[in-house]
Amino acid sequence: MECNKYVNTSFQISNSSVTLKGVHEISTSGIYKLQIDDLYLKSNRNDYWHASLNDNDYAFNYEFVNDNCNDQYRDRDHVGFAQSFIPCFGCSNTYGVYQPADAAWPALLRRKSNKNFLNLGEGGIGIDGIYNNLKLLHSEHWFDKCVILFPVFERRLIKCKVDNLYVKFPSTIYRDDIENDFHFWSDPLLKKTAKKVLQDIADDTENEYSKKILNDLVNFCQQSKVTLYASSWDSDVYNELKKYDIVLLPEFPKFDKFKDRADDGLHPHRKHYQFFVDQISTFL
Repeated sequence: MECNKYVNTSFQISNSSVTLKGVHEISTSGIYKLQIDDLYLKSNRNDYWHASLNDNDYAFNYEFVNDNCNDQYRDRDHVGFAQSFIPCFGCSNTYGVYQPADAAWPALLRRKSNKNFLNLGEGGIGIDGIYNNLKLLHSEHWFDKCVILFPVFERRLIKCKVDNLYVKFPSTIYRDDIENDFHFWSDPLLKKTAKKVLQDIADDTENEYSKKILNDLVNFCQQSKVTLYASSWDSDVYNELKKYDIVLLPEFPKFDKFKDRADDGLHPHRKHYQFFVDQISTFL
C-alpha cells in the first residue's frame, strides 16, 4: 500500500526523544509507525478522491498538508468559507499541480486583487464535476461571483455505490488503474460502470453530454444571480463559451507560450499562471 506521507506517519529516532511527523524519507535508524484508519484506507482505495456515505456530495481530492487532514471539502490553501469569498473552479490547471500553492493562478489573483479568491481546482475533473461542486457549495456557503477555468469536454464523473460508500472518480477516455485489486475498482459493478462511462465518452463525438452540463451550469448561475467569469485552456471549449451571456475572460495561454513547465514537465508553470492573471485581473 502507498504510504500517506503527511498525517499518518511518525518516526522515532533511535537514542533520541525526537519524533518526526509527516515522514516521507528515512535516513537514520529508529522506529517508523504508520497509523491505519478509515480515512487512510478510503483515500488509498479511491486515489485520494473523496468517498462518501451520501450520494449528494462533493467530488474532490483529499489535500494532505501541514500534518492536517480531514474529510471536508476545502480550498487548496485551506482559507475556508467563513468569510466572503470568490470560488475558482477548474481542473489541475486551476489547482496548479506540481507547483507550489502560491504559484497557482487563484493565489496570484488573490494577492494581486486583495480579494478572497479560493482555489477549488481538482486535478482531472470535468465540467460535470465542477457543476456538481458549484451547486453544492452555493447551497451551503452563498457567493455571488465565481471564476471557472473550464477543462476539455472529454471528461466525466464515474459514480457508483460500493458497499455503503458512494464513490466518484473523474475520468478521461482512458484509465490505467481499472484492474487494481486493492482499489475500489475491484468491485464488479464499479468496474462495469467505469467501462461504460469510458465507452460513452468515446461514443459522444460531438460532446453533447458536456455541452448540456455547461448549459445547465450557466443557467444555474443566472437563476442564482451568480456572476460567472469563465475561460478555458481548450480552444473548443472556449469557443463554446462565446455563445453564452457570461463574462468571458481571455483564453488561458497556450502551453507553448513559455518553455517552462511544472515539475512534471507537462503542466503549466507559474509564468503561465501569472500571464493569465495579468490578463484577467481587469475583468475581475
